[in-house]
Amino acid sequence: MSWTEVTELVLQAQKGDRAAYGELVARFQGVVFATALGRTGDPNEAQELTQEVFVHGMRKIAQLRDPRCFAGWLRRICT
Repeated sequence: MSWTEVTELVLQAQKGDRAAYGELVARFQGVVFATALGRTGDPNEAQELTQEVFVHGMRKIAQLRDPRCFAGWLRRICT
């Protein structure tokens, strides 16, 4: 998946397309989990944090000003 595709998925998700957001979750789940694991040191806590990050992200995605910043935005939510 290219960054252009990610940007398009973010734009679609911002319009309420849950399937597009699901694709973003699939694409970034590993990165968010790795970040969470680094922060918590516990795989179970990291999994819970990962889920919370994506739920929060889904609720707030409309507030993301620049869709190209999605990955960094997720990292910031996680930390």
